[in-house]
Amino acid sequence: MHPKRLRRFFTLLFTVFSLVPLIGLAQSTGQPLPIIIQDNLIYVQVRVNGRGPYNFMLNSGISGLGHIDQQLAKELNLNIVGFQENREGTQIKREFLVAVDKLSIGQVTHTNLKLTVRNDNEHAHQLPISGVIGRDFFSRYLITVDGPNQRLRISQDTLASKNKGVVRYTNPFLVLGKLGPREVLFNLDVGSALPLLVPKGLLMGIRYTDTANQRTVTQANSTFTLQEAVIHDELTVGGILLKDQTIYYSDKAHQINVGVDFLKNHTVSFDQRKKLIRLE
Repeated sequence: MHPKRLRRFFTLLFTVFSLVPLIGLAQSTGQPLPIIIQDNLIYVQVRVNGRGPYNFMLNSGISGLGHIDQQLAKELNLNIVGFQENREGTQIKREFLVAVDKLSIGQVTHTNLKLTVRNDNEHAHQLPISGVIGRDFFSRYLITVDGPNQRLRISQDTLASKNKGVVRYTNPFLVLGKLGPREVLFNLDVGSALPLLVPKGLLMGIRYTDTANQRTVTQANSTFTLQEAVIHDELTVGGILLKDQTIYYSDKAHQINVGVDFLKNHTVSFDQRKKLIRLE
């Protein structure tokens, strides 16, 4: 090879390899975005058609990209492009579909969407919301919800099952853990304001002590009472091992629910491409 071409070749090769660490750093760092955790719900800033930002609630418990509040749809004069029927309990509701050109959180943008319109503020929220973001918004990304620092990080990285605190999930987002000596499923739900809630039947054979505290909650038009207790046996989920953990229990609960009341004190990452979760 001619000496000048050889020098150009090695210069190019050096440039490419010198960029590799920078590329890896950019991917692993992701986008740290502020979130608000209030009343055990998570709120994220969203831009709609380049306008905003608006407060949307983050809810991993619903599929799809999300939906938009009727007030914001009216404010932005979004065009109605159809209808969609949704079942809520025994009722079937017919909801408008509106065209949304762009829906963005940080640098993550989805385009050419049809979103359902709902009255997201008919139930009391401390913070009025302009919509809800569902789990499919981040289906191609690794997202990390850092509860203690109130940050959301989005990246193209993936989790590795061999790493500490990483567990595989089945249905979104059920992970296997342990309650005392027994293996049980935990449902991680960043759209739920509930605490660490355990079905009463799963406490059989587990050492626990009731406290004087109770909490009344309403779900799906049903109101029931949660009893607070302290579990003295070990409880393990993800990379967290807990002892003398405060929980709530009810005979109305059907599975162990891990809501924001618990997750706000921890960091949880969701990798939907590999169906892995890390909880620290």
